[in-house]
Amino acid sequence: MGSISQRLKNKREELNLSQAQLADLVGMTQQSLQAIEAGITKRPRYLIELSTALGCDPYWLLHGESTETKSNGNDV
Repeated sequence: MGSISQRLKNKREELNLSQAQLADLVGMTQQSLQAIEAGITKRPRYLIELSTALGCDPYWLLHGESTETKSNGNDV
């Protein structure tokens, strides 16, 4: 799945949360969340809080793969 903005929006919609609801859970403004989903903000400072609220790995949210996939790909 493409970018952090796509992963964030898809995960939020999967959980039936509005931008305002997720922003409130995380402690950020809805406008800041909208900027992430629009692709304006590439590395959100609330990454850990967002991933916790969405129940996903922050590395996956940022890069599209889990930390397990990354470490398994580097094994020799």
